[in-house]
Amino acid sequence: MRSVLREAVPRDLIEDGRQRPADAHIIIDSVSKIYCSDRGEVEALRDIRLKIRPGAFVSIVGPSGCGKSTLMRCIAGLERPSTGGVVIGGREIDAPPQNLGMVFQRDVLLEWRTVLDNVLLLIELRRGHRSEWVARARQLLDVFGLESFHDCYPWELSGGMRQRVSICRAMLSDPDILLMDEPFAALDAFTRDDLNLELQATSQRTKATTIFITHNISEAIFLADQVVVMDRRPGRVALVIDIHLPRPRPLAVKESPEFAEYGRLIRKTFEDLGILRRGI
Repeated sequence: MRSVLREAVPRDLIEDGRQRPADAHIIIDSVSKIYCSDRGEVEALRDIRLKIRPGAFVSIVGPSGCGKSTLMRCIAGLERPSTGGVVIGGREIDAPPQNLGMVFQRDVLLEWRTVLDNVLLLIELRRGHRSEWVARARQLLDVFGLESFHDCYPWELSGGMRQRVSICRAMLSDPDILLMDEPFAALDAFTRDDLNLELQATSQRTKATTIFITHNISEAIFLADQVVVMDRRPGRVALVIDIHLPRPRPLAVKESPEFAEYGRLIRKTFEDLGILRRGI
């Protein structure tokens, strides 16, 4: 097995024998974030530097409170960094870009709208022509196993089904970038595995650049081309690991020696940072 430990400066990703473009799709350039309040300053992020190639799937894993969600909001243009900046497609962003989709830990569905209407919501908010998107919305729902639930309401769905609807909504406009903030955290292990397989297949089809936040080390490895390991607050990049596992990945890959080695390296990093106790 090749060495999986590497510096925190990604190189070009290779997939299916094709080299990705050399220009970075997303550049996170020395991003720091400080919040000010009556009780003083809180440094959430410190000098985050990452380059994410077009089409890459990048997992971010770290302890609670290390600034993962803050970093994602900066990438999405929902918050301005205190210092540094985020460049997408060669332009520094100061507002949410149009080519971006987001999925949150909570599904944020509107209970009075049907499943299909929830998927079409962002199109309506952007004043698009609903009729032009209905067929694609139905197709996405079918791909995610919701072919019999187009006209149901969210309260009729399980947690996993609701999160599938959220993913469909985020992907409806075929975004270049997909940001996912712990979307499967509240789901049981069986549903989580199922959605990981569906997300992997969809990601391989669409080639959207995806940033995926999770606390689950196994999930981070299974989904990603790269795993970014963050230190506790103020959040810093401690390690970036390239994941050299062939795709598509079956769940059985988690039992392989290579997969175990990636997990061991990430856990050792957390032990060295004092986040995990040794021997756990």
